[in-house]
Formats: sequence, C-alpha cells, structure tokens
Amino acid sequence: MGTISLLGIAVGGALGALCRYGVSLLFQGLLRSTPWSGFPLGTLVVNIVGTFLLALLLFQPRLSLPPQLRLTVGTGFLGALTTFSTFELETDQLFRSSKALLGLSYLFGNLLLGYLMILLGRAVALRL
Repeated sequence: MGTISLLGIAVGGALGALCRYGVSLLFQGLLRSTPWSGFPLGTLVVNIVGTFLLALLLFQPRLSLPPQLRLTVGTGFLGALTTFSTFELETDQLFRSSKALLGLSYLFGNLLLGYLMILLGRAVALRL
C-alpha cells in the first residue's frame, strides 16, 4: 500500500470521525428534553447511513472509483464514521443505567437496520 493510499485513509478517517462526532452532538441536542434523552441516536444514524453508503460503494458495478479513492471513502471516511466499538460501549451504558428498553432498542436497531441497509444498498447499487 502506497503513501498516497495511507494518506487518503487518514484524511478520510479524520473527516469521518469529525462527521460522526458532529452528528452525535446534533442528536444529543435534539433529544435532550425528551424521553429518548441519553439514547445514542447519532451513532445509530451514522451506522445505518454509513452501512448503506458502504454497500453502494462496494456493490455498484458501474461505480468504478480508483482504488485510492475507494480506500479513502470506504476504509477511511465510512470506517471512521461508523463504529462498532462505540455502539457496544453505548449499549452497555444504557443497560448499566437501567434503561433496558432503550438498550434493547439500540442493540436491535443497529443490528437489524444495519443489515437491512446492506440489502437496500446492494439492491439500489445493482439498479443504478
């Protein structure tokens, strides 16, 4: 892997991480005074949207991006935007704070909706 590919992954990763953080802050603010306060909706949203975009990137046969750009977008940006470790930590925090219903909603929302986004992304990509 060349220096340009590594630099692309690093730049894409930095932008993806900043985007994920911004989306999390946005949804924290929107949910602040609701019964959903504390629910990590921002992480759920970026996981679902990022999964769909990754499926489009990988399964669209006419989307012939150069390998370096594919690494920048797929591995860098989308890899940093979506994050399984944060998902696991936030699930644990919900359960430990006695919010089992929110924890289960978050757990199954990420898993089920994420998988549905793979199916939808592939279907859309193959029709483009």
